[in-house]
Amino acid sequence: MVLSAGGEAGLAFHAGVLAGLAEGIGWDPNTADLLVGTSAGSIAAAALRAGLTPHDMAAMVEGLPLSAQGAALIAPVDVGPPPPSRTRGRGLPAWGPSAPGILLAAARRPWQVRPAALMAGLLPAGLVPTTSINEGISHLLGEIWPTRSLWVCAVRLDDGKPVIFGQPGSPPARVGDAVSASCAIPAYFAPVIIDSVRYVDGGAHSLTHLVQLAKETFDLVIVIAPMSRTGRPRLPGLRAGWSAGNLMIREVSRAQLGLEALAVRRTGTPVVAFQPTAEDQRAMGLNFMDPSRRAQIVRQAKTSTLRRLEKPDFRRSLAPLTGVS
Repeated sequence: MVLSAGGEAGLAFHAGVLAGLAEGIGWDPNTADLLVGTSAGSIAAAALRAGLTPHDMAAMVEGLPLSAQGAALIAPVDVGPPPPSRTRGRGLPAWGPSAPGILLAAARRPWQVRPAALMAGLLPAGLVPTTSINEGISHLLGEIWPTRSLWVCAVRLDDGKPVIFGQPGSPPARVGDAVSASCAIPAYFAPVIIDSVRYVDGGAHSLTHLVQLAKETFDLVIVIAPMSRTGRPRLPGLRAGWSAGNLMIREVSRAQLGLEALAVRRTGTPVVAFQPTAEDQRAMGLNFMDPSRRAQIVRQAKTSTLRRLEKPDFRRSLAPLTGVS
């Protein structure tokens, strides 16, 4: 299962889809052979590996009571992204590029340094710490990497290379540090330093990192992609600039997901993607970092997932999860 980037809205969308799958087909996503998480998706993936159920994840994001088991697991630390600072000036980056050497790295490796990764290095470094994310994940999982495979995707700031923590051959790291790095949005959050190397949000290279599975063999890969879309885009009629920016992000995400899914399918592995419907997009609004919409996003994403599961052809595509052909 691949859980991709998406900010506050993305974490809520993940929770809704996972809750829908659990209710609709009785599947526990923690039984997946591999969980791959990027940015907000890395928080969801780590929480699943810690034993948080989809029901409790949805309740936590909605602000509802958790089960006794979920409450014992989560309390007293919040594993969600920290709220935006209301203090004037705090979080505003200093002047100057955070990693000017990335220009040389891009010159040496044309077409390998993604534009977003290049931009991350040229933007000033953010100042907001990811401490709350680190503490929350460390509270859930401690110092030891989960026994079941968990890949957490980040980008090495100085040269724009993707690093998949938890993948064989990757640098050693605590899960809390890796997830913090995966969530470190350039120019807002401070880069996360692991063994003297600076890392930022994995979404700067790929919102899903699905292509990492092109060399693996699985019966099925499920992708939850909150920043993509299905069907025709239907966004709230707010400011044209916001609408155009949101649509552009979704189009880029959709195209990137399509290319990476094609690479995986060519190896013989089927890929099923959950992308926001028009109704989901309306619930999510235009700002992926708006925490006020989390509850309605969870409910809407769950409804969309259950509705999709009513289709016999789609249920058959999930046969490896249910054992029913």
